[in-house]
Amino acid sequence: MSNDKSQMISFRAVTPEDEEFLLELFKSSRGDDLRGLGWSEDGISEFLEMQYEARQRFHQNDYLNATDEIVLLDGKPAGHLSIERRDDEIRCVDIALAPESRRAGIGTLLIRKLQDEARSANKPLRLQLIRFNRAVTLLERLGFVRTSETGTHFQMEWVP
Repeated sequence: MSNDKSQMISFRAVTPEDEEFLLELFKSSRGDDLRGLGWSEDGISEFLEMQYEARQRFHQNDYLNATDEIVLLDGKPAGHLSIERRDDEIRCVDIALAPESRRAGIGTLLIRKLQDEARSANKPLRLQLIRFNRAVTLLERLGFVRTSETGTHFQMEWVP
């Protein structure tokens, strides 16, 4: 197996058949805060399904021109990447990796690829993520800064 992960990563458009994978991916990256509050796994699952549906509706209304792709590792679904290329920014709407694909350098590779695109377009790369997301430290290591925050989320930006 090659050490060059970029050789093994490809993308394809999301299809209706990906819905279950995308829901499980969403759920796999959330819920730790609720577990800490003593929620049951059933309660967490139900709550996250409602959050997922709400997020899907929000994205359909707010990010009309976003690309919606499945990240493939050796041809198998490993994550999700949604990007909206705007006049004034490149907006990373969603970047998520399945648990078995995390901590392998894939997220870094995807972010660096977006940074290269932002550099070429001379636009800032922006995203929002949940405050307790483990990716905050990765993004800061890659040069992102927090531009604002709410009780639940950070807005982050990287400027070429």
